[in-house]
Amino acid sequence: MLSKSKKILLLSCGLIWFCLLLFLPENVFSQDDNAVPRKIVVGTVVAPPVYVKTADNRWKGLGIEIWQAVAQHMDVLFEFREYNSLGSLLAAIENGEIDVIPSLPAELRYESAMELSQSYYKSGLAIAVSAEGSDSKWLNVVARIFSADILVAVGLLLLMCLTAGIIVCSFERRHNREMFGDGLIRGIGHGIWWSIVTMTTVGYGDKAPKTTGGRIVAIIWMLFSIVFIASFTAHITTSLTISELRGKVRGFNDLHNARVGSLPQTEALNFLTNRGIAVMPFKSVNEGLRAVADKKIDAFVLNELMLKYLVKNEFPGRVQVLPETFDEYFVAIAIKEESSLRKPINKALLKLMKTEKWPELLNRYTQ
Repeated sequence: MLSKSKKILLLSCGLIWFCLLLFLPENVFSQDDNAVPRKIVVGTVVAPPVYVKTADNRWKGLGIEIWQAVAQHMDVLFEFREYNSLGSLLAAIENGEIDVIPSLPAELRYESAMELSQSYYKSGLAIAVSAEGSDSKWLNVVARIFSADILVAVGLLLLMCLTAGIIVCSFERRHNREMFGDGLIRGIGHGIWWSIVTMTTVGYGDKAPKTTGGRIVAIIWMLFSIVFIASFTAHITTSLTISELRGKVRGFNDLHNARVGSLPQTEALNFLTNRGIAVMPFKSVNEGLRAVADKKIDAFVLNELMLKYLVKNEFPGRVQVLPETFDEYFVAIAIKEESSLRKPINKALLKLMKTEKWPELLNRYTQ
């Protein structure tokens, strides 16, 4: 039998516990939907400029720096775990080995195996082609100026000036000796000078026909010169433009008749082959760009961001990326399925995108 004092003590403890249950908030005993793991495991793979591994085994790059800023806003700890390919990285997040992938295309095929955050960047496929150096460009311009078709046009122009000069001289040399006199040869020379000055609309005024026949010739020559100069200018411009764009690939439609390279098991290769474009697979991006620089292939197709970064840092002046992009897509943070991280990550990412640091971060890796 319990003593009276023990009964009173047990009853008092029971009342206290009942009050705690009654008045404490309900969420003290419920799971917090926004709870995040103590240490988040972040999957990475070497893929500049999104994931860049330095010589001292440190990570940097667009995806890395975005995640670091997001983690700072979330106030969480994390560790990087490296994988040797994109396929193994995707398998790791599907199997729950890692919690997030900082940068992944926001595509429907990933939604069934993982969750995706708010998208933060728009990218697409681009084409890398061989680039001509500035010196060779000027040599090409000079070569085109002295090419056969332009020399023929200049010869025709001089012949027209000679004809107009002789005709106007025949009208003026007897009645306008001050301007077209000094004998037949000099008179024709004055006429040619007048025709060139008139055609180029310089209009010095030192030579001008005074006879009716000479003025009729002048009117016809002025009207003809407008048409002829416009055609001549257009011809030279077209010729020089074609010279600058003489490369085999100038856009996506040219890929059908070109030697094209890409990486195996990538969206770029799948996109091209689905459109009937023959593609040569390369082991690495550097190998493909080197083939472009050495003109072993005409074009290399891959993600725009990666191509611009590698061309700028490793193939300057030898390879260029065309401005056209295609098969565009958005980039987001991939999150393990049924993870509580999605909402906190989205909040942190949206906060980051409103800061002054955001455009600076993007420009560092996308320009």
